[in-house]
Amino acid sequence: AFLVETMGRNCGHIALMAGIAGGAEVIAIPECEIEPREVAERLRAAYQRGKSHALVVVAEGAKHGAQAIVQHVAEHRASIGFGLRVTTLGHVVRGGVPTAADRVLATRLGAAAVDHLASGAAGKLVGMRGNDIIATPLVEIAGKTKPANRDLLDLARVLAQ
Repeated sequence: AFLVETMGRNCGHIALMAGIAGGAEVIAIPECEIEPREVAERLRAAYQRGKSHALVVVAEGAKHGAQAIVQHVAEHRASIGFGLRVTTLGHVVRGGVPTAADRVLATRLGAAAVDHLASGAAGKLVGMRGNDIIATPLVEIAGKTKPANRDLLDLARVLAQ
């Protein structure tokens, strides 16, 4: 099995999206605690279903992080059927090649930011809601976080079975 640790000290969005895209058996994020024992059980279940490999994606801020999971799996390897190989991506993911959609989004956001500044507006975050470019005053969002979507985490669990 492979364990990939992603950025995500306070938010598991990156780990959640990577886990879903990669077909992970387990995704561990700060917003939803998972015990190393449960990670091991899910890996064991994957092995018993005939899988020859498995993927665990862990956000760096998960309560029981990569090291705790690695230690638990190492201690129970014989009963799990998997060992773990670990990769810590950290900020490497930020260096990926942008897709066409990434470039179009960056162009739209950049143009909107310039338009807002040129009109005298300041102290706003330019972003997207749906397919619309919006500007939100920083005072409304500073210090707030948007938790990972639990429905997507539930979907990932279903897909892993």
